[in-house]
Amino acid sequence: MNAAARRFDIAPGFDDPVPQAQAVFRAVLDAMAEPGRAIAVAGIAAAPAPLSPVAAAVIATLSDFETTVFCDAALRSEAVVGWIGFHTGSTAVVDGEAADFAVIGDATGAPAWETFRLGTDVEPSRSATIVLQVAGFAGGRRYRLAGPGIAGTREVAIDGGPADLAARAAANGALFPRGVDLVLAGPGSVMALPRTTRIEEIG
Repeated sequence: MNAAARRFDIAPGFDDPVPQAQAVFRAVLDAMAEPGRAIAVAGIAAAPAPLSPVAAAVIATLSDFETTVFCDAALRSEAVVGWIGFHTGSTAVVDGEAADFAVIGDATGAPAWETFRLGTDVEPSRSATIVLQVAGFAGGRRYRLAGPGIAGTREVAIDGGPADLAARAAANGALFPRGVDLVLAGPGSVMALPRTTRIEEIG
């Protein structure tokens, strides 16, 4: 148990770690393969607030002792950072450029994507994956998506995301093959917006 875990009681993680983590991993893979499609995910109900159950399940699945995790100011509490470290073995960092994964609790005030690891032309996979907590996919701003994994275009709604999401996506896409990938964590599902996805706000 790490030092952070000893200072307070750690909330439980997955009830049945192997099959549950496998299910979440499959959901994230499916979401990445079909950007803009919301894929149902069973969250970790005991995750410490304000870390959402679905975001908790995603970061508990994707990170491990070889990875680094950044939490924004909304999530940078002893309870949240300690929970992630205890259940994943990952190392907490406060510098976005040092993070393999970033978990953002305040999506409307999210740091610029450029503050995170963007990878290189030779090793684009060394970029950060950002887990972005949002209010849901039934309302909010509407977007038209295009790119790999989308037949033609796909229209989606994202409630509680950054107001400048389309502009961020355009700047991120211009860096290709570098750039970050997004996993949006809603109340009961995930939606992915990889760096190859073009995003146009439509209302």
